[in-house]
Amino acid sequence: MDMASEGELISALAQIFAKPNPQLIVTIGDDAAVFQSSSPNIVAAADMAVEGVHFDRRWSSLHEIGAKIAAANLADIYAMGAQAKYLLVSVGLTKDFSIPQIKELAQGIKSEADLVGAQVIGGDISKADQLVISISAIGEVTKPITRSGAKVGDLVILSNLTGNSAAGLFELKAGFTDSPFIKAHKKPNLNYAMAKDFAQPEYLVNSMSDVSDGLLSELDHIATASGVRIEIDPELFAALPGFGTLSFLAEQSGNDVWEWILNGGEDHAFVATTSNKVPSGAIVIGKVVSGTGVEILNLSNIKAAGYSHF
Repeated sequence: MDMASEGELISALAQIFAKPNPQLIVTIGDDAAVFQSSSPNIVAAADMAVEGVHFDRRWSSLHEIGAKIAAANLADIYAMGAQAKYLLVSVGLTKDFSIPQIKELAQGIKSEADLVGAQVIGGDISKADQLVISISAIGEVTKPITRSGAKVGDLVILSNLTGNSAAGLFELKAGFTDSPFIKAHKKPNLNYAMAKDFAQPEYLVNSMSDVSDGLLSELDHIATASGVRIEIDPELFAALPGFGTLSFLAEQSGNDVWEWILNGGEDHAFVATTSNKVPSGAIVIGKVVSGTGVEILNLSNIKAAGYSHF
């Protein structure tokens, strides 16, 4: 099957992503998009996903792949305490890619963007030896929340249990085709509402990060950037919904549940530190103290081994 022409692809995508937006002056079809901003501070993030490295088409549909990669980009925006507004999507397509396939991928991206009211406003298309997807997310923020703001005395809070994606990947490799964990791996359900709560001034969230490469790795980034030590209490995770089920699967399959929870990636939960009250639904998992590094109390055998691209 011959690949559709660039013009045909752009026309198909423009129909999928088009919607009325008074702030959008120029959209898909021109050399660049132009939009008005209602905030003095613009936040931008970019992620690239490569077939065989970040996703596997044997396991995931194009819709799931599109939604998952969009979610990873949107998570970075919300981890800054910002509101996502726009996405720029660039794809490298194999020569056999058809218009129905690109539409499915685009609909997956749109489905995730629609959850937060974000809009795809442009990008680029090229031929490639394997499917490559690069998304740039743009948002607005009044006061960004960075990794470097953690303070001694802060509580460490988590939006939801991590480790589900790692458990799902294990099940896929073991030959299973469907389970709640596999669904979580194929397309994580981000708690955008919780991230918005973390950004509210009343909670005094001083630092925040998206958990993409593993919880322990992200906590180490916060500790290093803030010049503090973070102590995590594993016993506090028992209060998180789903811990019992995840722990049971790990035990039955000969895995260490703490490796999944602390070093498993692609959950896209939000971890933060706060010096005030804890948002409803968030769980306290530790505290910030003087010193350096991250300590997992009573689990000295667990070392940071988050995902590395190199």
